[in-house]
Amino acid sequence: RPPRSTLFPYTTLFRSKQVAAPNVQFSKLENGLTVASIDKQGLTSSLGLYVNAGSRFETSANFGVSHMVAMMGFSSTAHLSHLRTVKTLEQLGCNSSSSVVSGREEICYKVDTMREFVPLVLPMMIGNVLFPRLLPWEVKAAHKKVAEAREALAADPDAMVNEMLHKAAYCNNTLGLSPLASERSMSYFTPDTIRSFMLDHFAPERMTIVGVNVDHAELSKWTMRSFADYNAIPMKERKADKALYTGGDLRIEGPSPFCHVAIGLESSEIGRAHV
Repeated sequence: RPPRSTLFPYTTLFRSKQVAAPNVQFSKLENGLTVASIDKQGLTSSLGLYVNAGSRFETSANFGVSHMVAMMGFSSTAHLSHLRTVKTLEQLGCNSSSSVVSGREEICYKVDTMREFVPLVLPMMIGNVLFPRLLPWEVKAAHKKVAEAREALAADPDAMVNEMLHKAAYCNNTLGLSPLASERSMSYFTPDTIRSFMLDHFAPERMTIVGVNVDHAELSKWTMRSFADYNAIPMKERKADKALYTGGDLRIEGPSPFCHVAIGLESSEIGRAHV
């Protein structure tokens, strides 16, 4: 019979490693960007870069521009072409998990990747936020995605009810503005329109980087290094109108054979947006 030490060669090594309990950590970088993370010891990291800029900050001159910003995510930047960006994401195994979503108060860039690739993915995410090239033919090619997004919304009764609920509760102001661009506004969307919106709202002070299954110190270090490669957008004053609850009733005929109903009541605000 072999000695006991040869039967369990890895037991001692495994027990000697201290597995820390998940702990949410927060910090703020020198440029004002907020960092939040939690490490659950998983092999796959989830990264999210949230920008406090959405449809509630649009004006009559650029309705739908936040949706256009989201559709231009992970395209050509100062360092990488669109093709190189896609190929790099494919090589890192996160092309299908990368997405940009625009909402009423935020625009979120998301990527899921192996945790050892975090130092490679972070510069790509931040490059899309700070220095997108916004080439005219790429902007024009994204126009057709607007119709696809609206068709997808119309085909989802629950999503449509939620959209109509916001429009009824805050009619023609702030949270009542749709995060989806309309077809009639497409002719006004140019690289200059999108760039102007980003220059007005995409300052580091209005950004938060969130990581799951990533070391907080590493996330902070590589985020700060990524900003060093680009010229950060300076902070600008902006007028933040208070959400004005109006109430009302909206109805629409849909393809679903069922009746979908939502009732919204005015309440106190959950939190004040960082402006």
